[in-house]
Amino acid sequence: MSLFGGFKTTKLKPQLKMAVSRFQIASNKKTAIMKQQMREIAKLLAEEPAPKEEKAKIRAEALIREDNTIEAFEILQLECELVHERIKLIASQKECPPDLTSCICTLIWAANRVDIPELTDIKKQFRYKYGKEFEQMAMDNVGGCLNERVVAKLSVHPPSAYLVQTYLEKIADEFEVDWKP
Repeated sequence: MSLFGGFKTTKLKPQLKMAVSRFQIASNKKTAIMKQQMREIAKLLAEEPAPKEEKAKIRAEALIREDNTIEAFEILQLECELVHERIKLIASQKECPPDLTSCICTLIWAANRVDIPELTDIKKQFRYKYGKEFEQMAMDNVGGCLNERVVAKLSVHPPSAYLVQTYLEKIADEFEVDWKP
């Protein structure tokens, strides 16, 4: 290891706290953007003489993706808080505590999938602590170590047609648009 490398709780602790704040800020920002997107979708559904349903469906898919990302952020934020609270236990043990394995693996896995720079530093600290093999195990979800909800919410698969339809109906109802599929 390099002279300045290695696991340091003094580096991990503030990164975890900053990640919690960053997740909160990102969630609030995405929520505000989603409200605007919902208004735009409602306008598409309200257009006369023919609503622009295809465009609205595509926008609804993006909206669902943002909604899922916010839910994943909330879970990851809680996991950062948990690791922050248990930092002394992590520092005192050579191996990853079994009750924190899922949490730490999920943070490592999510680092490349979300736009939260602190998560990359957190991932690095866990690589120093537990090794590259542990990191690879997390990236490959060996033994199902990842939080399934986070994996599902950050999935690249498009949402089901039924879910898109449900969102469109909810938006039409919320913005009092007379639209039925």
